[in-house]
Amino acid sequence: MAEMADLYDERWKETPGQESAPPEGLARIGQKPQTIARDESSNPYFRIISKDVREYHFIVPSEEVVELGEIFSIRDGRREAEITFLARITDILHDSNYDGNWDTVIRGDGFYDSDQIFCRVVAEPLGCVVRDEGGERFRKARTIPAKFSPAAKAGREELKFLADEEADVEVGLLRNGSEIVEGIPVALASFAMDHHMGVFATTGMGKSNFMKVFAASCMKKASSKESKFGLLIVDPHGEYILGNEGTKGLLHLARYRDGIVCYSTDPRHKKDPAVSELTVKKSEILPQDIEVLYAWTSAQREALEAISRVFFEEGWIEEFLTPEGAAKMIAEGFHEKTVGRIGRTIKTILDKNRYISDFTSSIPGIINSLLAGKVVLVDIPNLGERSELFLLSILSRAILERYRIESAEGARGKSCLITIEEAQRVLGGGEGSLARFESIAREGRKFGVGLCAITQQPKLIDKQLLSQFNTFVILGLADRNDRTRLEESAKQDLSSLDVEIQTLEKGEAIISTLKIPFPVPASIHLYEKYLERLNREGPSEGRGRMGGFNPPPD
Repeated sequence: MAEMADLYDERWKETPGQESAPPEGLARIGQKPQTIARDESSNPYFRIISKDVREYHFIVPSEEVVELGEIFSIRDGRREAEITFLARITDILHDSNYDGNWDTVIRGDGFYDSDQIFCRVVAEPLGCVVRDEGGERFRKARTIPAKFSPAAKAGREELKFLADEEADVEVGLLRNGSEIVEGIPVALASFAMDHHMGVFATTGMGKSNFMKVFAASCMKKASSKESKFGLLIVDPHGEYILGNEGTKGLLHLARYRDGIVCYSTDPRHKKDPAVSELTVKKSEILPQDIEVLYAWTSAQREALEAISRVFFEEGWIEEFLTPEGAAKMIAEGFHEKTVGRIGRTIKTILDKNRYISDFTSSIPGIINSLLAGKVVLVDIPNLGERSELFLLSILSRAILERYRIESAEGARGKSCLITIEEAQRVLGGGEGSLARFESIAREGRKFGVGLCAITQQPKLIDKQLLSQFNTFVILGLADRNDRTRLEESAKQDLSSLDVEIQTLEKGEAIISTLKIPFPVPASIHLYEKYLERLNREGPSEGRGRMGGFNPPPD
């Protein structure tokens, strides 16, 4: 206590008529604080004042603008090695010094403005960058910065460690609050694509734009023979191939057109020499591809499962639709109405999906292109939801079977990623729908096959399946239940980002993925602008570090 008393003797002067003993607490009635001239060391703003290893607090002038989600750097000079702590703002509060903050009010009236009011900023520690003789490395923080350590908005220099060579599929630029950090692209790692990816956003927040940017970066890598995985996109809306309503499509990326292979059912698109007609051979269809389309009764489901046992695999459709085929099913104990219902469904599928052929198939070419690391776009506009699911079921099953064989023979090509629009339809855990893609979600990475689930309702996706996804791209979700489902399933902690995710603007994202040590804020490239820049790249303009794309000055 002697040291504390000495401190008070230095900081406080006796008011005439009062006792000269040191005050108890901060000051006795009648005593006034000694005014200390404000200088760099006594200025309280942008300095850590509390709290613990889970949460930092610093204060800013009440008129200063700081934003939710901004990343701040805190320099700690106490150690031999230079350490910079990083923290993300999670809350901003109005505050004042009238509550008697003993560790700051003791510095006197000059420590704050005349009104003694300010804003208190709450920040979540992200980790620290350590610089020593061994270089610069990022690690999780096991301690706290020294009290009154200076805090400043992190810039390119403090965040450059995020530029990882292995993250090579660029999607945007690092964002700090509302500002873009130039020169630091945000990219996903090719090697993680068979670990599954989810793209989550409410309508209008930029899911399609993100996927086109992602596909364009994949085309660039495929064209330069650097691709490590193939990307399959089944597009039921016709928006990816040539765009719509004033937007551009993937075929407008002329410089890297050899990185994409297109199949289409649309006669208008088939006029382009780069687009092939989509066909699926009738013999490639299996009963389980039909099973995924409807909510069958238990008797109908049993009949579908029995087809593979009753008929030869190659020509089961033709045989099933004959009177003799129906008689075989009835002889197996299935009711005539059950057999008739399945038969009518098969006829409807054949009538609606004109790409089904007796002689030719695009599937071998699709799989070979994926094994070669190319982008494969299957354009099926105006075919309807069930037709899309039907085709996706056939393709995903054939891809998994081929990749399983390739892995067993030790001759596997590139990994691949299968995108599923409105993924809650087939990953929602309902009977029949889940079974088709469950094997890919749970076992696909063993064979190099990943899923990219695109949805605006992640709360409807089976929780256990979602936990298998290692990459989350969150573009803004208004529904609390959707955000909770992602928080429960993400490999990185998203719980403190709930409010930030609610406030994301169109084209802004939070990305949680491998090789990036914490969920990073990103500004996704606008596809049309990204397209222009990629098309005018010169031969020597590579990706630079982290694959990136360094925008030219405006």
